[in-house]
Amino acid sequence: MKRLCLMMTIFFLLNAYAAPRTKEVEVPRTAYQDIYKYYVLEESKKATNFQVIYKRVGASSFDYGIVEINCAGKVIRLLGKSVKSVRDINTDNPSPWIAPPLRTIESDMIAYVCR
Repeated sequence: MKRLCLMMTIFFLLNAYAAPRTKEVEVPRTAYQDIYKYYVLEESKKATNFQVIYKRVGASSFDYGIVEINCAGKVIRLLGKSVKSVRDINTDNPSPWIAPPLRTIESDMIAYVCR
């Protein structure tokens, strides 16, 4: 019986650890006066950069965006945004790379992804 419990525990722990990060996870903020909350919907690594799909939630609106983060350089760029859905994001015209100032959502997103 103990062996069965141990095997089940190990099974559930391995499944939880190996599960892809697709749940909504709130990005911890350093700027507390910001009225928006940001949630990471999905993150993936491409070469040395991370690509993050996020949702921004306000009092009466929300939108979606995709950013690319280079952890080594602590820089970020916006690949696209949409107010409709993730599928409607156009990534044809990405913004330039920026090194964001502290206490901005961009610096908080870098800190969260590059932890």
